[in-house]
Amino acid sequence: MKLTDRIYLDHNATTPLDPAVRAAMEPYLGPAGNASSIHAEGRRARAAIDNARDRIAALLGVRPGELVFTGGGTESNNLAIRGLARAGMAKGRHLVTSATEHHAVLETCEALQREGWEVTFLSVDALGRTDPDQFEAALRADTVLATVMTANNETGVCQPVAELAARAARRGVLFHTDAVQSAGKEKLPIGRGGAGGIAALSLTAHKFYGPLGAGLLFLRAGEPLERLTHGGSQENTRRPGTENVAAIVGLAEALALAEAGREAEGGRQFALVERLWAALADLPGARRNGDPVGRMANTLSVSFAGLEGEDLLIALDLAGLALSSGSACLVGSVLPSHVLRAMGVPPEAARATVRFSMGKGTTDGEIDEAVRRTREVVLRQAALVGG
Repeated sequence: MKLTDRIYLDHNATTPLDPAVRAAMEPYLGPAGNASSIHAEGRRARAAIDNARDRIAALLGVRPGELVFTGGGTESNNLAIRGLARAGMAKGRHLVTSATEHHAVLETCEALQREGWEVTFLSVDALGRTDPDQFEAALRADTVLATVMTANNETGVCQPVAELAARAARRGVLFHTDAVQSAGKEKLPIGRGGAGGIAALSLTAHKFYGPLGAGLLFLRAGEPLERLTHGGSQENTRRPGTENVAAIVGLAEALALAEAGREAEGGRQFALVERLWAALADLPGARRNGDPVGRMANTLSVSFAGLEGEDLLIALDLAGLALSSGSACLVGSVLPSHVLRAMGVPPEAARATVRFSMGKGTTDGEIDEAVRRTREVVLRQAALVGG
């Protein structure tokens, strides 16, 4: 590897489009065909969508009619939370969520707060885990919906969503999980062998080598949903708008490829993360954030207390490492993460945090070189701060 080669270790932000996915999409990028039209071109587009829906349903072990195609994970989360909450207002106006959720969930809940809803934001422990007992204690007679993510995008920590969903179901509360970060990496808790208590689950294709702008919402059969947009009958009236046929086809292909290689890749990437941490653990101020065992295989969050986060990320970028401090949805932000604050990480450490997230193209050689470059940058930054 050349010293000038860039190393991409930000797969939790987005993944490159798999060539096989691009090839599957290609036939639908050119010829026109609106899936709502009755002519041959329209029927061709409709067949492609129906085939993709059937394929995904088989992969997830759910019914085709329980899948709603959207424009991405943020839209899927909004549709699930707003749609289920508003449809259930006859029961009450109380929601339960976690303080470490993605902003697509937190800001949706906060928007409902401004509309008069009450939201309980659950704390997490020092490893970023939600306590099932605390979760159940927060459920009330007027709780309409609870939403807790499957795995955290910043730390990789996995939540006990199967247990949380089961407890919610026993209390008559709908349960949604944001699985945007875990889809294609971890077994999703729906379908065969999954958690029957899950009413809705969100994911998006670009996190597992599919196209940008292609999302999916699993919505359990029979659950009423108030739609967010109006203007058509697409997606069984749940999400009106002309379908992006190529993106939907790409989502199905990407999910099939991810599921086929999930277990083997998970083991390989878990080992890469442990190898990386072992080589960085002795650096000044280094601390690992989150549960080191109950996590997604590909994610490592490391803080270097005493350094300046913006300077650190810029220096790492100049060294050829594509990394982030946390969520890529906070454009240009290097503010202390709300996730780390909720976990009790000291401000001086939270401000200087780097997230490494591996992908299926990450090699042993890249990890070795990333270690060398990271150590050089951190030691140089530490020397500057120390004077």
